[in-house]
Amino acid sequence: MNGQARYIPVESPFRLAVMNCHYIKFPLTCFLDAAKRFGFREIELFGAMPHFFLDDVDGLLVEQVICECQKRGLKLSSFCPAQGAYPMNIAIDEEPIRRRTVRMLKKALRIAGKMGCETMLVSPGFGYHNQSREISWAHSRRSLEELADTAQENNVVITIEPLTPTTANLVNTSREAAQMIREVNSPFLKSMMDIGVMNYMDESVDEYFQNLGSDLRHIHFTDGPGAHVALGDGSFPMARYLEEIRRNGYTGILSFEINDKRYLLNPDEALRKNVAWLKDNGLSG
Repeated sequence: MNGQARYIPVESPFRLAVMNCHYIKFPLTCFLDAAKRFGFREIELFGAMPHFFLDDVDGLLVEQVICECQKRGLKLSSFCPAQGAYPMNIAIDEEPIRRRTVRMLKKALRIAGKMGCETMLVSPGFGYHNQSREISWAHSRRSLEELADTAQENNVVITIEPLTPTTANLVNTSREAAQMIREVNSPFLKSMMDIGVMNYMDESVDEYFQNLGSDLRHIHFTDGPGAHVALGDGSFPMARYLEEIRRNGYTGILSFEINDKRYLLNPDEALRKNVAWLKDNGLSG
């Protein structure tokens, strides 16, 4: 694509990564080609069908993905196995389901370590809404304690994701994420921030940093509300958020999790918009 705008890194405290969520109608290699074509150097791999569904992943597929990334000069920085409200839940009351979830996430952590990922996202899960929150919280904490040990063995930091109450009912805010991190008490359990969830919960960038400090290790930097859209396609004050993140001294990854169905047939368009926004806001040459 001659003349196509590319992300050209400038001096910045941030590392930028792109996710494959909106490329699910195309092979994973199409996403990797696009990431390279648009100038990105790092990716966050969304572990879902058809690209990298955990149930289907074996050693051969892991090696293939590593090879395809290396051929394009792309670093696999983070792994985000599909979780949300289905098919996994580390806080569920039914022990067979919780144990299966922990087993799958241990597999994911070993895969993340093999791929050289620095972090892996884990949902703290949800409990039944007619059940004591303390019971579900204890299930989640116990699961995270076990997972943190596996994370340490594989040199991967778990970043828990606060979610909206419609998705999960245990960790919805930065304060609750900080509480879980304190209780688990492992250097391999940290938190991330999703701009959409932050807005939904009426929190601010500064509150996240006040509550989490250096335990904030990953950010999903996407416009909204209502969906994770390309920068400029929503109404969030993304430039202000960027400056607030910078002011708080963050030096980790800003990852572009774009998952709205409007981009499924032309996913390159979302990356094109992000590159234009980055250029307009001084993060691209």
